[in-house]
Amino acid sequence: MTGIIGAVPEEAQVIKKEMINISEETIGGLTFFKGKFYDEDIVFVQSGVGKVNAAMTATILITRYNVDKVIFSGVAGSLDRKVKVGDVVIGTEMIQHDADATEFGYEIGQIPQMDEWKFKSAPKLLEKSKNIKNDKFELFFGRILTGDQFISKKDEKKRLGEKFEALCVDMESAAVAQVCYRLNTDFLILRSISDSLTDESGMEYDVFVELAANNSKEILKEILK
Repeated sequence: MTGIIGAVPEEAQVIKKEMINISEETIGGLTFFKGKFYDEDIVFVQSGVGKVNAAMTATILITRYNVDKVIFSGVAGSLDRKVKVGDVVIGTEMIQHDADATEFGYEIGQIPQMDEWKFKSAPKLLEKSKNIKNDKFELFFGRILTGDQFISKKDEKKRLGEKFEALCVDMESAAVAQVCYRLNTDFLILRSISDSLTDESGMEYDVFVELAANNSKEILKEILK
């Protein structure tokens, strides 16, 4: 069974409306929807925004529902000029850009007392993703950043993109990836771009979040087929 996570209502709606045979269970204020999504048995849940919400959700998915893989389908902000609104980034590895223990000799983004902090998606899921044929928008593979801030300013986006050699930034992916790593569960992160490398990120997000969420869902469908 596959566990699927979305963070915000727009991400949830595009997936739930295509599920059938749905049953529900609420745990810790989160509603988990079991059902079929294009003939695949899934458990879908809207995590809410931020790393703690995402980590809690992923932990319940894995430990209670015994899913064998977790896929996050959602939106993100671009950190690279070539990655435009509506394009989809599939994360090869995820890093928490707001983890900072450099005072103790760690690299920025490195989590103290952990051997791994650049969390890598499951190779077999990445390989399957690379076989997807799509002519509606660009599909990129690369590093995704996560932090508990909505990064809205162009200069900060540019700085993060260059410093970490990353394609986009969000508020959940690396937290989900860390839980999956600790619980030995395959994962894949799909993020469609809702706001580009601009100072108008908040405005773009409001306009394009539904388009981006739908594009991410389309790639999810191809992976599960």
